[in-house]
Amino acid sequence: MMKTYNSLIIFILFSLFPLFSYGEEFSISSKNNLISELRPGQKVTAGFMDITANKDAKIIKIEAELIGRIEAHSMMMNDEIMKMRKITPELVKNKKYKFQPGGNHLMFFGVERKLIAGGEINLLFTFQLKNKKKLTESIRFKIK
Repeated sequence: MMKTYNSLIIFILFSLFPLFSYGEEFSISSKNNLISELRPGQKVTAGFMDITANKDAKIIKIEAELIGRIEAHSMMMNDEIMKMRKITPELVKNKKYKFQPGGNHLMFFGVERKLIAGGEINLLFTFQLKNKKKLTESIRFKIK
């Protein structure tokens, strides 16, 4: 009886253990964070970066002050026609994801602020983890 009781207690404790362990916090690292300078009269530009997360996550929203909307896009050439599509980037744990010219990149629409070479801007990224938890992180970009 006592052996069964002890086994039951151990089973319950190990079953509940995940409820009490919080694990590693979500974090990202990024580099080569660049936004192209706005050309006179334009309100659309592109951005690039390398980003790595310590957990699987999707980038579900990107925003910044005085920018109408920011989207992640893929770009493909079909014959001589460039095709862009809006995407939801999926970051794989500890694997670099590249936003780069000629491939996946960030598009900025309705830019109402001056983006002048040498300046900087913060973008607010919203990530969704596999458990559906949403987290935000501010990432600084240089304007070139």
